Amino acid sequence: PATIVYDHPEKILTCSTMTGTHLAPKLRKLVDRTEHELFLVTPYFVPGENGVALLAGARQRGARVVVITNSLASTNSVSVHSGYRRYRRALLEAGVELYEIKPTATSQRRRSGRGWFGSKGAGRSSGASLHAKAFAFDRRIGFVGSYNLDPRSSRLNTEMGVVVDCPELVQRLPEETELDLAHTAYRVELDGR
Repeated sequence: PATIVYDHPEKILTCSTMTGTHLAPKLRKLVDRTEHELFLVTPYFVPGENGVALLAGARQRGARVVVITNSLASTNSVSVHSGYRRYRRALLEAGVELYEIKPTATSQRRRSGRGWFGSKGAGRSSGASLHAKAFAFDRRIGFVGSYNLDPRSSRLNTEMGVVVDCPELVQRLPEETELDLAHTAYRVELDGR
């Protein structure tokens, strides 16, 4: 079964702290129920302190947490990457696996015939840029939509997507993405500071 989830249009007329019209709480419920693995693909990733706490909480429950986002070299928004960069250390210390897409990912993914990358990122003149927004919860429930894991999507934009409960389909996101992740993304790790 599939469910359409969305920000109610009245979201733009209400205070951003009044989340009754927001999509984010619906996705948070899925994160809270995740037991084994949370696999997140999002081009714009600025989790904020609450997002770091949410992902750290999933790790503390024993779930593997993987986030794939754009690198500085592949993003079309340096300001968003700058916002994300502030949270990398805390995420890594919590045990979150972080991957940042290489600007060369397109050519490698095109050869394999799979992937979540466009030939050119929106607003970019060359190189790969991640644009997909897809999440897998325990390789059973999936979300695909317009929602980025950043404050703009959470508080300002009106976003939408589809939530599906279909393990046969959803497990393909982590399985196929991880096949050549070592070639398409940088693994972010702590090395001293």
